[in-house]
Amino acid sequence: MQTFLPFADFRESAAALDTARLGKQRVEALQVLRALVIPHYGWQQHPAVRMWMGHVPALTLYGLAMADEWIQRGHPDNTRSNITEFAPQAAHPDYVSRIAMPPWLGDEDLHASHRSKLIGKDPRFYGPLFPGTEERLDYVWPEPRHTFHPEDPEDERLWILRAPVEDLRPEDLSTVSLPPHGKAKAKADPDEYQFVYVEEKSRRNLGGPKKRAPQPQAKKPTRKRLAAEEAFSTLPGKTEIAVPFEGGRIFALGRVVGRPITVDGQFARNFELTDVIDRAAFDYPALLQDPRVLFPVPAP
Repeated sequence: MQTFLPFADFRESAAALDTARLGKQRVEALQVLRALVIPHYGWQQHPAVRMWMGHVPALTLYGLAMADEWIQRGHPDNTRSNITEFAPQAAHPDYVSRIAMPPWLGDEDLHASHRSKLIGKDPRFYGPLFPGTEERLDYVWPEPRHTFHPEDPEDERLWILRAPVEDLRPEDLSTVSLPPHGKAKAKADPDEYQFVYVEEKSRRNLGGPKKRAPQPQAKKPTRKRLAAEEAFSTLPGKTEIAVPFEGGRIFALGRVVGRPITVDGQFARNFELTDVIDRAAFDYPALLQDPRVLFPVPAP
């Protein structure tokens, strides 16, 4: 994980990156933003995350610079809108000058270390681009002035439930449950590949018993999944929840009511719809990018 800054200017840095690395930087910036803002997302101790602590708008500006350069080179993009949610002001030219930048931006030791690492990754591309750069420099990792880890809200919160809705309309939602727990892919059999010989006198055992196909293995639930199941099963009646539809563009807002039930073998709750709200109704829509199947956000 890294946010490459061969130069202090974000757009100049984006223009200098090779296309493959530029595309990855959009995703890296989004991952770091989520780590900084979304509770329990992980990566909070990674130095690439710590260096941006306290500077979410500046990192948003960096991510937008990467996405814009990617789009300008003619590639389709699916990250820009998600990046923008973390600091919408970064997308408005009139507000860019007001965004506080990290104190390490402009530190030549840091930028030189990034140029050196890029040369090490692709000497042919970056060598001519960064002449005179010392090779094999170690990364410079600035430490934040204050360490901050996001936490779930305690008061005035709304639970977001990623319930399986399939082709339902929000108005037709009457029961809710956690999405089914996935299954792990079968592990590759190290003996699966066999050489194929042309002659019948080959050493391959053609008459032997056929090997059975590997059976899919049940994936053990993670701690996050177990925590979600516990939280969902103990939600008090009339607890307000919101279920995303259309990829999270709109949400069915309502309450769990009555006693717990079972639907298609899954633990479920009856649901009473009260409203259908837009994503923009939330105070900070970036929190809706939380990958957990059940999580709280501040109530809109």
